[in-house]
Amino acid sequence: MSTLAAILALLLAVSQSPPPQPGEHVCSVDLARVGQMEDILSNALIRGLRFDEPRVRGYLEEARKDCADGPELLRKTAAEFELEEGRLRAEVERYRHVNCTVPVDTAPPTLSRFAADVALHVVLHELGHALVREFDLPVLGNEETMADAFATHYLVTELPERAPDVLLARVASLSYEADEIPRAEWPVHGEHGSDARRAYQIAALAVAADRTRYAAVARRVGMSDDDVRKSVDYGAEIHRSWRRVLRPLRMPDGVESSEARIVLAGDGGPLGLAETGLLAELRAALRAFDWHSQVTIRFAAGEGGAWWSRSERTVTVRAGYLRRFVEQGEALERER
Repeated sequence: MSTLAAILALLLAVSQSPPPQPGEHVCSVDLARVGQMEDILSNALIRGLRFDEPRVRGYLEEARKDCADGPELLRKTAAEFELEEGRLRAEVERYRHVNCTVPVDTAPPTLSRFAADVALHVVLHELGHALVREFDLPVLGNEETMADAFATHYLVTELPERAPDVLLARVASLSYEADEIPRAEWPVHGEHGSDARRAYQIAALAVAADRTRYAAVARRVGMSDDDVRKSVDYGAEIHRSWRRVLRPLRMPDGVESSEARIVLAGDGGPLGLAETGLLAELRAALRAFDWHSQVTIRFAAGEGGAWWSRSERTVTVRAGYLRRFVEQGEALERER
């Protein structure tokens, strides 16, 4: 067969191949390759196992240089993050197809009300980190817990009408993620507490502000009457401390900071961020503080989570993280 005939035969075979059906994907993942294993490990560690994104990306970028193949990178990564190799391999399988090609009619979901509520607390949490670093606030305990406390305090004081829905969504999201991991495997290392613990602490601060208004939040995490009583006692001190710390950092009444901006990059916009009111709420929060240089909230395409970068003075939120909250909301709705 001539070369031309071979090419024509190949083209004919391709033209007769059935197109991908809805829900199918085109997979070219080869986990033997270091680069492709790195991509999947990144998603497995950040999205699945909830490790800090900067730490994960920094480690993988360096570790891949000394690995001959993907399996070696997986073994070294399991050891670095103190994980059973089998558990990490299972997470890799879960996220193996995350970057595969999907049919073009599979449009990114519009941000639901539930997802927007969760995202509001998440981004306020990252702004808590920004306040700590930009204004050199004392860190006398776990900074992740401080950031959750700031987000909760801001909501109950600045957005009291929105706070019940937002806090209920956030604790529901954290509880959902906690239930995805057997209790015996809840993390006890790293900066972040377990998702269940974080949900409880957020609920405790909520009822400390108003036990009646946030009763549903307390019920969502299973707080007893005694739990509520204790939360009101110690949570009041945390709210008082945040009021005192934040007072000198605020802009004067009626004045907004000019050192604040929100950027939509890639498919951060088509998710319907503006329609939910999320952008307006975040813009108001960002402009309320007297930043000494420009601080940015950036919604970007791709997979990953949300994080604050001190060097860039930017909170980045990945579209994949928002989609995760959309999916959680749908799953919780089905469980009702």
